[in-house]
Amino acid sequence: MSTPKKWRASPPATIPRNGTRMPSDPSEAEIMRTTGLDQWLSSFYGKISADEYNLLSRAARTLEGNVSRGKRPWSPLRGILPSCCWFAGVWNWDSAFHVMALSRWNPELAREQCRIFFRLQKSNGMFPDVWRENGELMDQYGKPPVFPWAAAILEKRFPDPRFRKECAESYRRNEEFWVKYRNCPETGLFHYDADKTEPAKYETWVRWESGLDNSPRWDHGCAGLYAIDLNCYMVMFYRAMNELDPSPEWVKKEQILIEKIESLLWNKEAQCYQDREIAGGKFNGVISPASFMPLFIGTASPERARSMAKIAEEHETPGWPSVSYHDPAFDPEGYWRGRTWLNIAYFALKGLKDYGYAELAETGRRTLLDYVRKTPGFISENYHPLTGEPLGCSHFGWSAAFVIEFILNWDGQNL
Repeated sequence: MSTPKKWRASPPATIPRNGTRMPSDPSEAEIMRTTGLDQWLSSFYGKISADEYNLLSRAARTLEGNVSRGKRPWSPLRGILPSCCWFAGVWNWDSAFHVMALSRWNPELAREQCRIFFRLQKSNGMFPDVWRENGELMDQYGKPPVFPWAAAILEKRFPDPRFRKECAESYRRNEEFWVKYRNCPETGLFHYDADKTEPAKYETWVRWESGLDNSPRWDHGCAGLYAIDLNCYMVMFYRAMNELDPSPEWVKKEQILIEKIESLLWNKEAQCYQDREIAGGKFNGVISPASFMPLFIGTASPERARSMAKIAEEHETPGWPSVSYHDPAFDPEGYWRGRTWLNIAYFALKGLKDYGYAELAETGRRTLLDYVRKTPGFISENYHPLTGEPLGCSHFGWSAAFVIEFILNWDGQNL
């Protein structure tokens, strides 16, 4: 990797003093007793290194520590905030990632995250983005459709017929929404979109639906693109539906979409998966962790995986920024314009690992966990991709969730 353009270091991250409950507080013992967390953690004695055990404990306690307390709009359900420091509400895809992690030791709390959004589902099947503690609902746009995937993981670990039925009914309606309002019949591919009632906000809302708010991928517009990650999430959606509500319908939809991804979202010239313009068919040319999603879902051919591994070595190693180190727009402190985010980095690295690029993937995994180790007091929202400096807010839930995945769901055995 050649040296990227110069960057300006930001001040060191600090832990805000606004009532944050730290792991050392007396309430931590209560959390451990009442959630089964201590018993779950103790099951890993001797199975993982002491260092990774400490990371695992920090990550799990971060999630439990972000549970909202007192009366909230979603009460009596217990919502998990993205961070106990900065986020006053429950967010759509954050909650899905929380479900994925909590499914390991606290299934009832995990189910409650799903049920909060079941309550919010609109008549057209859409799940809103945010429900704030003041009651405000951001429903002009959604978020990437990863909830069914997370719910299927939960149901597989802790089967519950009633919950399974709730999921099947709600997510079927949500799939109908994505097909009706976010799919192009001409190609069968999906795109992000938003409410058009306020034209001045439309493009911003579309970008927010992608979850990658200001990514260079959207510099020329987001609504007009077939997003590679979205279409892979929909493959995951169909697979999850076939587990929650088995039917040949889901298998057929999955297979058709895979064919579309492989035939239409592979840039032969760049030898890379990329977003593509709906009008005109031009690839946007941006390389990011999203480009590796076909490896995570296992649809790439060995030849394409080999090409993606070469791209990973040149553009993303070692810190896995949210856009290639060599992208003209790369900014190591830009929110989705360069910072390292553990969720999308995990998808990319796990995909490479599963295709046999173990050393390359392990380099990324080790680098990112080293970033987390730099701040023993908290797990950060994101990280500087050159220095590992913590950026964003502290005690961030989905970062904690993917620390757990990097430790327990890495070597082919999902502990």
